[in-house]
Amino acid sequence: MRAALLHAPGDLRVEDVPRPEPGPGDVLVQVEVALTDGTDLKTFRRGHPLLAQRLPAPFGHEFCGIVDGRRVVAANSAPCGACAGCARGEQCLELEFLGGAYGEWLVVPARIAETNLLLVPRDLAPEVAAMVEPLACCLRGVERSGIAGGERVAILGAGPIGLMLAACVADAGGRPEIVGGRPERQELARGFGADVGIGERADVVIEAAGGEEAWVDAVRLVRPGGVVVLFGGLGREARPPVDAYRLHYEELTLRGSFHHTPSTVRAALGFLASGAYPWETLITHRVTLEQLPGLFADPPRDLLKAAVVM
Repeated sequence: MRAALLHAPGDLRVEDVPRPEPGPGDVLVQVEVALTDGTDLKTFRRGHPLLAQRLPAPFGHEFCGIVDGRRVVAANSAPCGACAGCARGEQCLELEFLGGAYGEWLVVPARIAETNLLLVPRDLAPEVAAMVEPLACCLRGVERSGIAGGERVAILGAGPIGLMLAACVADAGGRPEIVGGRPERQELARGFGADVGIGERADVVIEAAGGEEAWVDAVRLVRPGGVVVLFGGLGREARPPVDAYRLHYEELTLRGSFHHTPSTVRAALGFLASGAYPWETLITHRVTLEQLPGLFADPPRDLLKAAVVM
């Protein structure tokens, strides 16, 4: 079968590889469509401590596929249920991950299959169903923010994640406001329940741009006593300067948000199936597997998400 393997940062190759063999409890999925996302682009450029620990690494984690004639989706991890984090109801400390969505076949490990492998509603398009993982992360981020009804929520970033977060905030009763981003992306904001603004003195600020400057801006923009959710991941070497005066004297709350939970994965699939927002507009390109390395090496300016068709 054909699959994309990451050999090193910037070195993604589509190769002939053996079809993976499932072990006990694993599920073999024929991939119908996979989606690109910002995490994959960052991994392509600089590697990833969790998703590409050993190189060459199977690549890609957002997909929809076929098992026994039915469409399925899976999150890219599952909690262990036994560690201290799970016992506290917090993020699992022993997550098991999958990779390899950019390939014709994919094995979903037993733990993930048992917890986070879901049947797709029959009338839901596969490329929309494949968004379940990033939308689940967004739902988790909004959950972490503790948004109350009517609160003004500034979202830094107008990419697919920023727009998904806007929809999640609106659904939770908040008033989302997209801050920054290209004009053509800002034009999509209203379709996802958001206005465009400058974010000053927002009750909650969610950083979804994934840069050190955005982390600094998030702390700067939030109102005294407000909440900042740090959603966009940075590299291990990042040390963004924090406004200590604001944190202490204005009693700001900073919360990290990483990944998803089984409950947000299920909620995300239902949210996508509801058709409440124009999820399909987030897919701006369609490419073949062979075209994928070139897409990552030189992303088009208007790229939001690309559907990779096997």
